[in-house]
Amino acid sequence: MLRLRSNKVFSLAFHRFEFKGDFFMEQVRVFFKKIGIIRYISHLDLQRAMSRALLRSGLDIVFSEGFNPHTKIAFALPLSIFWESEYEIFDFRLNKDTPSDEVRKKLLGVMPRGIEIFAVAEPKEKISSCCTARYRLTFTTDKSADEIKEVLSGDITVLKKTKSKEYLCDISPFITDRVIYESEGRVILEATLTAGSADYLNPNYIAAFLDSRIDDCLIRRLCLYDGDCRPLE
Repeated sequence: MLRLRSNKVFSLAFHRFEFKGDFFMEQVRVFFKKIGIIRYISHLDLQRAMSRALLRSGLDIVFSEGFNPHTKIAFALPLSIFWESEYEIFDFRLNKDTPSDEVRKKLLGVMPRGIEIFAVAEPKEKISSCCTARYRLTFTTDKSADEIKEVLSGDITVLKKTKSKEYLCDISPFITDRVIYESEGRVILEATLTAGSADYLNPNYIAAFLDSRIDDCLIRRLCLYDGDCRPLE
């Protein structure tokens, strides 16, 4: 369990999903990991790969209407190219109630290499309910964990870019928790960042702030949370 400054508790219970027997489902939420070489594809490419996988699965999926129908699929939060993740979510719908075991088996057989499905369930909340996300940033650096911690202890002012403007911003208020330690010769930062539509913080900004002090940074998303600090389900 991770306790934040706000005294809220974020659970990292990744194995909380238990198969409780077969049931029928029309709305499907897929929980998956994106690990390894597949981190080199973009979010748009991931969307295309998942759409093709759904087509190959043989499931009776819902398509959009119009002259160019396509699979109706929604992701909780885009995952940038070069990032890995242990907790990703996408939703789709079926035209009819289908046994959950059938859905799970058909999806497992068509996923691209590097995508590991660890749960299939009916959505418990809106996919737009994601408010925060937990990340692990692994730095290759000659600095110690204490030195990196000291650098990040004050304001973290970076140049933020939007579609319409660029501006200097202190991103430290958007980091609700951080733990810094050393492992296997690298410095590790684990932090929970805001992820709502109005206050999303890209962890690349942290790496950019540390640019002169690090040689490389590998980013892995660990979990997605709702407004009550629970893993998004």
